[in-house]
Amino acid sequence: MKENKSSVKKTVVTFQQDAAFFVERGMKCLHRYDYEKALRSFRRAIELEPTNAECHCHLASALAETGKFEMSNEVLAEVIEKWDPSLVEVYFYMANNYANLEDFEMAEEMAIRYLQEDANGPYREDAEELLDYIYFELDMPPRHFLPSENEDIYSKHERARRSLEEGRFLEALDTLKEIVETDPSFLPAWNNLSLAYYYVGDFELALDTIQKTLEMENGNLHALCNLAVLLSHQNHTGELLKLMDMLKKVVPFHPENTYKLATTMGVLGQHEEAFMHYYRMLRSGKPHEACTYHYAAISAYLSGRKDQALRWWQKAKQLDPEAGIADQYIQMVKNEQEGETIKPIPYQYNPPQREVSWENASFTGVEDFKSDPMIRASLLWALQHGRDEVKVAVLQTLSLIADDEAEQAVRQFYEQTTDTQLQKLALLALVDMGATLPCTAPPATKKRPAARKSQQAEESVEEVIHRLLHEAGQPEAAKWCLNAWRQFQQQSTVEARQVRKTVAWVAALEYVYATVTNQKVSQASLAKKYGVSAATVAKCVKLMSALDFK
Repeated sequence: MKENKSSVKKTVVTFQQDAAFFVERGMKCLHRYDYEKALRSFRRAIELEPTNAECHCHLASALAETGKFEMSNEVLAEVIEKWDPSLVEVYFYMANNYANLEDFEMAEEMAIRYLQEDANGPYREDAEELLDYIYFELDMPPRHFLPSENEDIYSKHERARRSLEEGRFLEALDTLKEIVETDPSFLPAWNNLSLAYYYVGDFELALDTIQKTLEMENGNLHALCNLAVLLSHQNHTGELLKLMDMLKKVVPFHPENTYKLATTMGVLGQHEEAFMHYYRMLRSGKPHEACTYHYAAISAYLSGRKDQALRWWQKAKQLDPEAGIADQYIQMVKNEQEGETIKPIPYQYNPPQREVSWENASFTGVEDFKSDPMIRASLLWALQHGRDEVKVAVLQTLSLIADDEAEQAVRQFYEQTTDTQLQKLALLALVDMGATLPCTAPPATKKRPAARKSQQAEESVEEVIHRLLHEAGQPEAAKWCLNAWRQFQQQSTVEARQVRKTVAWVAALEYVYATVTNQKVSQASLAKKYGVSAATVAKCVKLMSALDFK
């Protein structure tokens, strides 16, 4: 009997409860929606194998399932920093968590990081869909140079959006038309295209573009808001009232849509509705720019809430003290309290009572016209719809501005007008700018001045890099740009050789350098720094993006 008992004991199998066992148990609990047991199982697995990165990922997944997205991201950050940096899919998991937290900037950061680390990874399509949602549905502009097949549309749209903000409407128009031809389903580009047509005074095409957008998505809020502004401008009161009644019933979920609707209601004089939307957006506690508080303050002031208006202007002053705009509005309220009559306030981030018409603007130099988007919009509108004597004055003004946008406007006017006298004046404006005359143009009646050659135009790319980067205290940037330029020259194409502006290449090199070193610099700011158009810089960047710059 003793031998039999001994033989029985030898057949007993030890029950192994290792990390794999608890992971499997945790997965089964997850499938049964028993989240507490799942969390306990994954934590037990980590206790048994603390360096096992997959156990940590399972725990992060379970935390996300229970809505604990911040805790999930803390676990995932530890995975990539401490346990296994090669698990790049962690960036995608973190992107989803940030999206659920409505921190879309960080969601974008993580999704792009994932695509940069593994461009053909298993979650590539999901990551791109998330970026589409951020850029298209939320109408948030991309903030990164992303060397992928989708980067072209994203970066082009951001460039166009910045062009609109800075008053380069014709430049934006060209870029946006390219985008919608390439990808007709890209609704944000259609919306901005309608705005561009509106700013240059082509209301018929603006309306046509809005209608096309609404055909693709009947309830697109941005398109409906643009339509309301256009109907107001054209005095279509009946249609406008019906549309406004519908818009008053809309309560947007996302802050970007709330901002658009609030601003539209303010522009249309519906200050009570504008105030309610701004108030709902600002009380969330999320950070906002000074101009947002300024617009909200205007809506509060015009709806009779002057104490709230002062509080928001104080916030705008805190965020942007150098502008001095909030100070002037605060003083305006004090002046009104002392009996001064206040003029109507437009929804613009400008000093109070400032005239934005180019004919009446306080002109202290050509830079005023270059930098004020509203004045530039007024110029383009007058060139389309003004009296002949006004068009003459606009042509003279554009010849003083003499940048790429002004030159393009004059060229388009020359090609469109049938008035021979105005055509001659357009040619003279081009001569004054030092621009090349159209091939079909007759000889100009005014002697063309000698070409204005700057020191920069005579220098090589290498010399400009040395002067504007190395000597300016940026030796590392200068070294990188020189190496990148030499690499690019070895592989440059015919299209690349067509860009003859030396400083445009240097601006593009500095932009790509900033991108690969994780510095936040926009193409528009570099274009301004080097005195070239953002479109030219963007073209150079696009040509360079085919190279593997590290």
